[in-house]
Amino acid sequence: MAILVLPSAAGAAEIHPVGEIRQAAEQFLLQELNASAADDINIEIGQLDNRLRLAYCHDGLNARFPPGGRSDGNTAVHLQCAGPVTWQLYVPATVERYAEVLVASRNLPRQHTLTNGDLRYQRIETSRHAGSYHEDKSDLVGQQTRRSIRPGQIIGTQHVTQREIVSRGQRVTILAENGSIAIRMQGEALENGTLGDRIRVKNASSGRIVEGEIMPSGHVRVAL
Repeated sequence: MAILVLPSAAGAAEIHPVGEIRQAAEQFLLQELNASAADDINIEIGQLDNRLRLAYCHDGLNARFPPGGRSDGNTAVHLQCAGPVTWQLYVPATVERYAEVLVASRNLPRQHTLTNGDLRYQRIETSRHAGSYHEDKSDLVGQQTRRSIRPGQIIGTQHVTQREIVSRGQRVTILAENGSIAIRMQGEALENGTLGDRIRVKNASSGRIVEGEIMPSGHVRVAL
């Protein structure tokens, strides 16, 4: 809960100006959103009846979200007079947040490894976007698409996965390390895997099956 004390020309006026009530609701939302001038946020405070006649609240207004209230979209601010008189009021508001998010610049097929050229920025209202989105190309470049993506489609976490480095049946180098000792041997991957995955591989010479971690080089590192 925030207590908002706003300067007023009304001073000791008996009636609290409707404009100050709306200003208190907006100030509360700005504080809750940690908004600055650089943020792409639009706050619309709903209209209040200008005939509203509430006693002037000299000790400031308590502001909070009502139970179940949200910080964006269609919401409301619960204002309550801290004294000396007591009253409360729900002020309707709409909070719109915008951001430049990444979308597909062209048709992208399934299992395609994303490059810079596959991505472009598009401004959207994130407060009304239910899914995930990305604002940094480094989050997506090198990732692999899980499904086909159409031009202009927002690319969320559910659309991509780590690029598959090793495929089942592929010939791989098994790297066994223990301190300064490193032994390389040929093997066969028994599972698909991405960077950092642990997969089973079969030693081509001994037929022994071991488990190791996929390295950026595509080698599979196992304990010696």
